[in-house]
Formats: sequence, structure tokens, C-alpha cells
Amino acid sequence: MEQFNYQSRESIYFGVSYVVASVWSSDAIARLEFQKTLAKQQLDFARTRVGIRDFALIRTEPSALEVKVASLGPQVSSITIFSERPTHSLKLFVKEAEAVCDAYRDIFIRQQCQILQCNATVRHLYSCTEHAFKYLWEQRLGQDPGDFRYLGDRPVSGGGLRLLMPAARDEQDPVQIEIKIESFLREPRKMFIETIFAWPKPRVLPADGKFDPQQRLGDVEDYATSRVCDFLVGGKPPQ
Repeated sequence: MEQFNYQSRESIYFGVSYVVASVWSSDAIARLEFQKTLAKQQLDFARTRVGIRDFALIRTEPSALEVKVASLGPQVSSITIFSERPTHSLKLFVKEAEAVCDAYRDIFIRQQCQILQCNATVRHLYSCTEHAFKYLWEQRLGQDPGDFRYLGDRPVSGGGLRLLMPAARDEQDPVQIEIKIESFLREPRKMFIETIFAWPKPRVLPADGKFDPQQRLGDVEDYATSRVCDFLVGGKPPQ
């Protein structure tokens, strides 16, 4: 029996964000127009949180969704869209993220702009037949559990790996990859995997151009569900 279950994947977080070279106005009228535009796409938000340099729209039903627009500094703003514990699929989250990005484009940025950076994140849980850290430490990494004696008498109840792969200079669209793999403390037989892509190369978005959450999140999801899982089982195919 495979101790790491490929087929048990549960998506617990989707997120995408863009940093843009653009001035963001805290104009209340613009915020209302933004919400009105989203409502026309059947995106209604029950809560609004307004700060000095940012505002957020928050929804809990039918699937959690939060949109945050912020001023990061002079001539720099950002939009972040994420869902914690989504009940929707990634496909539906992407559809909503695209609608949010289109509304943001129409209301706040109506001309050519420069995207300074894009980040996309997915988090998954997988089931293991025993403690997830035991599997990671002993089975995958081949380490001796007795080595923890050097840390003292306390038992080790969880742990994991953090991997960082810098962007390659010869890539047309360079991407930095960060992966966190660890036992899920609330459910020790669950493996928590977070995969983050960051695209640091600035690019120009034409006046008629659109943001691209589908491509960005699709790239992360494909990598997380193939290469990261292959790494966890040593390249063995799923059973």
C-alpha cells in the first residue's frame, strides 16, 4: 500500500496577486463602482473593510473569497484575490478571479500599465497511512528517528521541508518557486503542501490587455500536483 495517497488531494487555498506600477485612489466612489461592477458578475460581498491605504471585500458563501486592493507606496498598488478553505474548484475560483481582475482594470487602471510582479499560491492536503512527518522523515528522506535525541527528551510531533528555487536568468518569463511540505498539526496523518510561484520580471500590460490568473494558477496547480507529488514518492507513479 502506498503510504502517501495521491488520490486524496484536498485544496485548502487558492490565491493570486499582482503588483502594478500605478497610483491607487482611495476614492469612495471608485470603490462603490468596483463593487457594483462585481455585483453585475454575480459577485456579492457581505463585508467591506476600509483602511488608510487599502480596502478589502470579503465573502463567506457560497465559497470563501477575499479581494484586497492596496497602495504599497508611491506609484505602486496591488490587487490580491484568495480563497481559504474553498468549496469551489480551482476552475471556478479562476473564473471569479478573472472577473475581479477585469473590474479592477476597468475601474482603477484604464490605460497601459506595468505589472511589476505576480504571485500565485495553492495549498493542498494529502492523506498518509501513518504520521505524515514520520513518512517524510523516515521513508522519503531515509533519516533515523533516533537522531532527534540530540534535541532533548521532548518528542517531535511534526515538521517538514522548505525548498526555494530561484528564477533562472535564461527563462523568458522567469519564475521563482517556493515549496513547503510538512505534517498538518491538526491532523497528523495529513501532509500539508504549499506551492508558491513568483514571477519577478516586470512586463507591460497594454491598454486593452487583461490580467492572467488562469495561466498563473494553472502553472502552479500543474506543478504542485505532478512534480511536487513525484518528489514526495521518489518518482514512483501513483497506485
